Amino acid sequence: MLRFHMMNPFEGMQREVEQLLRGFDLDPIVRREQGRIDFKIREQDEKYLVEATLSGVDAEKLDINVVDRQLVIKGEFAPLDLPENARVHRQERRSGSFEQSLMLTNKLDTDNIAAEYKDGILSISIPRAKEALPKRIEIKAG
Repeated sequence: MLRFHMMNPFEGMQREVEQLLRGFDLDPIVRREQGRIDFKIREQDEKYLVEATLSGVDAEKLDINVVDRQLVIKGEFAPLDLPENARVHRQERRSGSFEQSLMLTNKLDTDNIAAEYKDGILSISIPRAKEALPKRIEIKAG
């Protein structure tokens, strides 16, 4: 049986770059910088709770917006303050700016959203809109 294999011309180059970076113990840095912020979203009673660990972000540089059901979070990690002659052997702390959107499933009460940033943890409480809440229907006995 004859098989065809589509070759990606960049696949080999990507493997070589990853191998080179691992040789300098830089691979975890590259993956973490390219990765997204990890958010924990849970539904509790009549609201959503969104949390993220953003240590190293100045609260003044955080920007949170809601459009319809989409939550957009932007921020900037503080740059490392190193002496000029310092050599970094391993860096696990993020740097630079980020922007991430989260889509929520129900209608939201955007007038009553509350956000708190304490000890590097961003917590956002988003109430569900009244029309999105379950409504109990009373049954009349005949």
